[in-house]
Amino acid sequence: MTTFRLVVVCVIGGLVGGALGTRVPSDAASPLGGADALRPVFSHLLGDPPTVRVDAVPDARAGDYTRISLYAEHAVMQGMRIDQLWIRLLGARVDAAALQRGTLKVLAVKDSAIYGRLGLKNVQDFLNHESAVRDVTLSTDGDSTTVVGTVVYHGVPTRVQMQGAFQVNGAPQVLFHIRQLVVDSLPMPSIVADQFEQQINPVIDLRSWPVSFPIRSFRATGDVFVLTSQADDTQPCEACGGMPVQPNP
Repeated sequence: MTTFRLVVVCVIGGLVGGALGTRVPSDAASPLGGADALRPVFSHLLGDPPTVRVDAVPDARAGDYTRISLYAEHAVMQGMRIDQLWIRLLGARVDAAALQRGTLKVLAVKDSAIYGRLGLKNVQDFLNHESAVRDVTLSTDGDSTTVVGTVVYHGVPTRVQMQGAFQVNGAPQVLFHIRQLVVDSLPMPSIVADQFEQQINPVIDLRSWPVSFPIRSFRATGDVFVLTSQADDTQPCEACGGMPVQPNP
């Protein structure tokens, strides 16, 4: 009887030990699929800002993520400097091989959100370097924005003053709608304003970024602009999945 029990124990032990010995760690448990792999890639995409925090929940398949959340300070997207930035991706699939090479290639995403706070001077500097308008000076009054600058019109550098508003339509870009146009101190008719709009838009274009965020608001409160994919632009953390960080004074 003792011999029989010993044989049973040895057999069970062998089966359990074999099962444990052939167990393969899942991709979710591997550090290659977690935040440590994503942080340097996002940091490079955002111009290596001084603060980057990434939280990721990998799925079972390599390159799949249930959620990716990011918070950064003084980040740069397509040449635009953003003082505070929150990003959230849900149900994201990235190219795992490209990620290991340090490149973010998003193959699919179920939902995405972005929330950014940037100073008026940052928007002004961006327009000076990236748009069709040069020597830009911005001023805001409620939902109205006045842009003073130089536009090359019919081959001639022309000093203009455009009073209007930034507009978005859920695409990864921001447009400027001109309500009133003054060229060399002369008010222009709407047909000329339409021509200027076609020449300067989009003023902000994020379509070439790895994720196409649906921008639903870009407006100023005082000297701070908020760029967001949310309908409610007062709630960055809950909607974007970021960390509850107090805005810098």
